Amino acid sequence: MSRANLITRVFLGLVVVLSLMAAGCAWTPSSAGIVLTVTPATAYIPVSSSFQFGVTVSGSPNSLVVWSAGGVVGGNATVGFISSTGFYRAPANVPSPAKVTITATSQYDAVSSSSATATIVNQTSGAHTVQVASGQTVMNINVVVPQLTPTLTIYGAGTCVGSTCSTSATGVQVTQGGTATIFLVGNGVVAGTVYSISGNSTDVTVAQPAGSQFGQTTNGTPSVTFNISVSATAAPGLRNIMVSNPATGELSAFVGGLLIVPSGQ
Repeated sequence: MSRANLITRVFLGLVVVLSLMAAGCAWTPSSAGIVLTVTPATAYIPVSSSFQFGVTVSGSPNSLVVWSAGGVVGGNATVGFISSTGFYRAPANVPSPAKVTITATSQYDAVSSSSATATIVNQTSGAHTVQVASGQTVMNINVVVPQLTPTLTIYGAGTCVGSTCSTSATGVQVTQGGTATIFLVGNGVVAGTVYSISGNSTDVTVAQPAGSQFGQTTNGTPSVTFNISVSATAAPGLRNIMVSNPATGELSAFVGGLLIVPSGQ
């Protein structure tokens, strides 16, 4: 082989190696196999109220996400603000449209994302007499009625004492170590829906309602009663009363609807 041919072959080899190295430097993460899921898929949130969204990430070495509200990273005063952990604060006024898209985008691959819908609602109060399924008459109900009528919404929450149940604009107060029969009025509150209290799951035990505990108000609004037990060591403070529909993935919350107070107060 001549010296010239040898030099040519070495040169071509270097070109190939450098080309491969350049291609490697231009490599970007692939979105193949990366799956994000924001929960819940839908939420109905009163103006100026807060709500915690969650996200699961699979198929990625980096589980960190970027949260946005209404297409704006971190949100703004019009569509509401959302933190780096998915904690959403609804705007002071119902935006137009009232539905705000909440999105979590993978930090590892900006192509991979998942979204949920937050419907922002106003609230007004009205009084109703309620007849629940077990036959007890319920008086002086302050039912919180949203401006919109979504599929699943808590209108009012309160307690039952004996045969009398009532709701309050501020929700329910229960002492550490105490028990209560919670009374909810809301659209979509029907058999098959599931009830829970936010926070540490060991603080409050919820007995899911039986079919006989579902009823409706005199104007046709669904209602339900269910029992809770508060641990003697539960941390005092506000909790959200929540209802979810496993069949549709919907969730609604009475934000701050349960106040746990220290025993002795």
